[in-house]
Amino acid sequence: MFSKFYSRSAKVFIAAVLIWTSLVSVVGAEEKGSAKNVILLIPDGMGISYLTATRIYKGEELSFERYVKGLMKTASADTNVTDSAAAGTAMATGYKTNNGVISVTPDGVKPDSILDAARESGKSTGLVATSRITHATPAVFTAHDPSRGNEVALATEYINNVDIILGGGRDMFLPESEGGKQPERNLVEEAKAAGYEYITNRSEIGQVDGDQILGLFAMSDLKYEIDRDKENVPSLAEMTKLAVDTLSKNDKGFFLMVEGSQIDWAGHANDPIALITDMLAFEEAVDVALEFARENSDTLVVVVGDHETGGMNIGNTPGGYQENIAVLKNATGSVNTVGAELLSKAITTDVGSSVRVVNHDIYMPLREVVDQLDGKLDYNGTDLTVDVEIANSAFTVNLPEKSVKVASQEQESDFFVENGTAYFNLKSIAELIGLQVAYGQDEDGNVTTAYWVDVKQVVEPIVGFKLTEEDVAQLTSVNWNNATTLINEVGTVVSGHALISWGSRHHTGEELPLYAYGKGANEFVGLIDNTNLPRILSYLMGVELFENEEAFMQELEKRRNQ
Repeated sequence: MFSKFYSRSAKVFIAAVLIWTSLVSVVGAEEKGSAKNVILLIPDGMGISYLTATRIYKGEELSFERYVKGLMKTASADTNVTDSAAAGTAMATGYKTNNGVISVTPDGVKPDSILDAARESGKSTGLVATSRITHATPAVFTAHDPSRGNEVALATEYINNVDIILGGGRDMFLPESEGGKQPERNLVEEAKAAGYEYITNRSEIGQVDGDQILGLFAMSDLKYEIDRDKENVPSLAEMTKLAVDTLSKNDKGFFLMVEGSQIDWAGHANDPIALITDMLAFEEAVDVALEFARENSDTLVVVVGDHETGGMNIGNTPGGYQENIAVLKNATGSVNTVGAELLSKAITTDVGSSVRVVNHDIYMPLREVVDQLDGKLDYNGTDLTVDVEIANSAFTVNLPEKSVKVASQEQESDFFVENGTAYFNLKSIAELIGLQVAYGQDEDGNVTTAYWVDVKQVVEPIVGFKLTEEDVAQLTSVNWNNATTLINEVGTVVSGHALISWGSRHHTGEELPLYAYGKGANEFVGLIDNTNLPRILSYLMGVELFENEEAFMQELEKRRNQ
């Protein structure tokens, strides 16, 4: 009996050892230089919850989720909560730096990037982004500067250093005389003289056939996918396809970095609409890369963000154990679009020196408000009444009785009379004419502007759901002189309806999921640092960016398998 049990146990043990040995042999099994092509796709700001929200919205897993391999740490040299410049520097060069710095270490060294190493080894190179192409993440792969904000200088390091340059940011390549930001140089003309084909419209993509392309599809950043001008501006997937098709002409292979830039910006705005739709657009770009890798077995595809943005949570306290992400499916625009529409549709009036502030409410002389709103006011001195017409609405004010009537029906209204002048609460006037009023403040907090608009009429067709009165009050409670403040508040309202909550409007410090497919994909199993990423890529590509790469890979494998 004992011998039979021992025999069975031994067999199980031996089988387990064989299985473990086979698994170990997979990890670290790729030869140096075996990945001819590498496509690194960076969904800027994407954390785990972004994937969850997008999966719920889509109704099935994203195409690359099945290829999850491990986690990547994100800390920069000076903080555990990195920015894109420092995170990108680590991912591109293998060295930590401080937040805000483009590929310059804290001690002033300017290390080459994995893109530089690929170029020096004879491979073709490319950068694709939906931001300005000179923004932090793409810039770290080809430029160096102590400040990520110095994009005018960063732009000068692209031509002849990168073969395929696709994204926004035409202003950084054009001289000031043509509406750009370059003081003197015309980098577009320099690129053309160097042999680049220059395109600015989606319709031109099918016409290019050279080996070097400069494609700048907007003066500044491109828009969110949901707001994109689909006739004139290519999608991230279309730009990725153009890059892959062009770069793959090189028999020595290529390195391509593709960034879903504005996934991060949606996180900053706490905008779940733009976040999810940009995630889906990013997935389409990944699909382009995966299709190429399936047809070319010497290709490696890696997908990993640079940090998480916003601390997004699926669920919030009012919702309990629920989510309502499906409510976002009827949206036709991002919160950027909502904010822009509110500001463009609003009638603006000045809040002058005659204003009275009572319990934080703004009161102004009725006649002054009517004049600014291009209305009509008739004063009847006999019975001390005032007939008012504004924007196809009419009401009568009875000064002695301190009452207001609309079509003979008495309406509640908030006003007082001081020295013969009727001072009306602007919120009351807005209600009488079927609008809402919001205020704009200067830097000192003084109210300078009144914005009159029908909030529901503007917002509901874009977000795709009905606003509550609380929503309207929330949207009109912030400073409309600051467009970002308004846009962020729209994000808060939209998130509330989706039962999504946020911890921040900045970056957070957690690890990120890493996905890999193709040649060398299993080298990313486990927990790695962001500085490990280019070291693994350099080994697999055989481009010799670092010293002692074999020893590094052996140590990585040893740590992983202990």
